Amino acid sequence: MRKWNWLLACLLAVQNLAAQMVETVASHPKIVDGIHVDAAGNVYTAPGGLMGGTAIGKATSDGNFDPNFRTGFNGPIDIDENSDGIFFVTNYDNNTLKSYNPATDELTTILTGLDGPAGLTLDGGGNIFLSCFGAPPAYSGKQVIKVKPDGSSEVWLETTDFLRPQGITFDDEGFLWVANTPTGKIFKIDTLTKLPELVFELGNKVGNLVFRKKDQHLYFPSQGNHRIYRMDLQGNLDTLAGAGSAGSMDGEALSAQFNKPLGLGFTASEDTLYVSEAGKLRRITQLDGEPSQATEANRFDLKLYPNPSTGAVKLEFPKSNNGQLYTIAVFDTAGKEAMRFSTYEATFTLNGLEKGTWYIRLFVKDKMVSEKVIVF
Repeated sequence: MRKWNWLLACLLAVQNLAAQMVETVASHPKIVDGIHVDAAGNVYTAPGGLMGGTAIGKATSDGNFDPNFRTGFNGPIDIDENSDGIFFVTNYDNNTLKSYNPATDELTTILTGLDGPAGLTLDGGGNIFLSCFGAPPAYSGKQVIKVKPDGSSEVWLETTDFLRPQGITFDDEGFLWVANTPTGKIFKIDTLTKLPELVFELGNKVGNLVFRKKDQHLYFPSQGNHRIYRMDLQGNLDTLAGAGSAGSMDGEALSAQFNKPLGLGFTASEDTLYVSEAGKLRRITQLDGEPSQATEANRFDLKLYPNPSTGAVKLEFPKSNNGQLYTIAVFDTAGKEAMRFSTYEATFTLNGLEKGTWYIRLFVKDKMVSEKVIVF
């Protein structure tokens, strides 16, 4: 019996160390924008604005999908749920916020006259915070609206720091995070001072934001470079999934392909991240395991020490490389390779990077094993 217990423990350990994997759950043209995952693991989807959509969809974890789970909406963009099981949906096409009660099938318009409502999130008190992308033709949204449980609302924050914001979420400490869609500027906002602090700028399109309690990281997709990122609360970023080119290939997370990912939602256990993109619902599994770039022997933890004033970056490779040749390639946000070099050394200084966002990829034996992002 002890032998079998030991074997079972070893199998569980191997399973826990499995790399993150990407798989397709459902395909349908109405899967486009924000999503929400309920406690039972069902995924609710939105077709997005200006697409003629009038319903939210529902997908089960085994891939069954109903694109018309509930009709009566007007270009739904994002979905969230409160502690009473009431759904809230932003409607871009008629500038409203609606609620839906699955228990009674009641659909209610809560708020009208919004400026292109997009993302939404709830705080611990049941208040709804929604971002305004901006209605056509100006698309000049710069507001966050607060809706209280009693239905009253206010323009909670309006600032020129915002430009077509969509991504919005709270962290564990009660700070509100908001992302500008076209530039990827991500702001941290103290709810008392309401002063936006720019923490990171991707320099590319950013979709919805979600917060993972397990690792205290923010996760967000980029439509511009077809990747899924995770960022700590200090602004340190790495790539969770996506090879950087548009496609629909499943498999190991960093080798998988996405096509304009936009919506994100965690399961209740936070071990799986669902992703909506242009016509597909995907999921990334094994989030508690090793990063997909890890190997059995070495995690290849590439460390960067950028100096924005000079455009130089010091790279520190794993100290014990056993004579391994490392290859480094630098790419811009469009995926164009700017430079490449190889070294056996433990440290190397890269010079001459101009202002902008750069992706630094580490290759071992022609396989990418790590990617870091720096912004000058």
